Amino acid sequence: MRTIRTALALAFTLLFLAGIAYAEDKPEMLFFFSQDCDHCRNVKQEFLPGFLEQYGDVIDFKQLDIEVEANLDSLFALEDRVNVPEADKEYPAIYFLGSMVEGEMPIIMQLESMVEAFIANPDSLRKLNREVLARTPEPFGPAEVENSSSVYAAYFFKQGCKKCGRAKEIIDRLKKTYPMLTIDMMDIGEERSKLLSAALGIRSGLPENKLMSTPVIFIGDKYLLSEDISLRSVSALIDEYVDSGTKAFWRDIRDEDLDVIRDQIAGIFDGFTLIAIILAGLADGVNPCAFATILFFVSYLSMVGRKKREILIVGLCFSFAVFITYFVAGLGFLRIVKEMAHFDLLAKFIFGGTGILCIIFGFLSISDYFKAKKGNVSDMTLQLPKFLKKRIHATIRKKARMESYIAGALIAGFMVSVLEFACTGQVYLPAITLVVKQEGVSSMAVFYLFLYNLCFILPLLIVFAFVYFGMSSQVIAKKMESRTGTIKLILAVVFFTVGGLLFWTIL
Repeated sequence: MRTIRTALALAFTLLFLAGIAYAEDKPEMLFFFSQDCDHCRNVKQEFLPGFLEQYGDVIDFKQLDIEVEANLDSLFALEDRVNVPEADKEYPAIYFLGSMVEGEMPIIMQLESMVEAFIANPDSLRKLNREVLARTPEPFGPAEVENSSSVYAAYFFKQGCKKCGRAKEIIDRLKKTYPMLTIDMMDIGEERSKLLSAALGIRSGLPENKLMSTPVIFIGDKYLLSEDISLRSVSALIDEYVDSGTKAFWRDIRDEDLDVIRDQIAGIFDGFTLIAIILAGLADGVNPCAFATILFFVSYLSMVGRKKREILIVGLCFSFAVFITYFVAGLGFLRIVKEMAHFDLLAKFIFGGTGILCIIFGFLSISDYFKAKKGNVSDMTLQLPKFLKKRIHATIRKKARMESYIAGALIAGFMVSVLEFACTGQVYLPAITLVVKQEGVSSMAVFYLFLYNLCFILPLLIVFAFVYFGMSSQVIAKKMESRTGTIKLILAVVFFTVGGLLFWTIL
């Protein structure tokens, strides 16, 4: 026997849906929305006015706030009848004559064609509607309540996470169905919660690339992650422990235990990320287009009569300006990518798109390697456009002649960094994206950014040091040109490494 609560809820839902089936004059279109949903507000304010003006006489449009429990039950029942995959469930959601469409863009793209299909062939869609509503969702809930053991669950979420919002509604619904269920809800944005999530993930056998992912529910020694979280799946997992019960063992985990987890997590993630960041910074610093700028700068300083000591000072000031410019720009991009990553679909596009871009750049770097080996350096794909090279050279000529060569070096460093970003950004932006994916915006992320830029200016400092100790820029240029192919091969390895890490963390 199922619980009385579940039976009543299903009966109410069936009666509610039965009314839809017999509204044969104007078919009902049900719009499920949440007050806290930005996508719902966008649809209501920007799309629905024009849509209803055009089709308001054809359909009976009803708005249903899912904060009302009966409306949420109706949405769950409809999704069950239409067999909507968990990955496709989001707000707002619309049910119309046997079909459901969920999410801002799908609704905007599909809704008009759905109504036009009804206008063209109303009888077939009414028939489909009756067939869908005749389906009976399988009830869920505990067979026994009175003698059930206490079941504890840990749920980890992230602010701004769309899937987390859906998971929370499922959890709230199940808490009413299972009175023996206690769920501890933890924001993974907090340091302790992040470490607890990692500890429970390791204990439950969660794959390393999924540790600290959200949303995730832990019950007993098992877990449900992201799209696997549904009314059916969580209910089935709870049912496994109704007789035996579970303990909230995470409540007893001490801070010193979490320190061990922190070190373990650092060993899993930081090793890969640290190596990738160092490699990316060094490879970016000896990037042929960046290195060509360095050599031109040194050659021009010698040509205008700057002494070795002055060249060294200019080099230090120029390098400092480059470091500060790139570091500050990186902090800005770090924040932008982090904010954009709050939106799940956009986050996948950013991380996945950057990964794809890295793979493409990797193959282009291999292509450039073969061009360099044949002596066709000028034909390489990944290099600065000629007009930017001319602009950079003009900037260096102008600033190198300034009476205050220190001020000139600082200004030149800033302006050249901005102009050169078209080339160096090919490595820098993917590296920032990787940092955000691994660390978010944290002190460790800032450290990685600092380390990257330190590695980036290291080749600059080495070149200026060589010149100071007597090596001519022409000799450096020849050595550099002979190793252009090798550098391109190293860049390919960096691109593939960063791209692979990004894919590894989102799979």
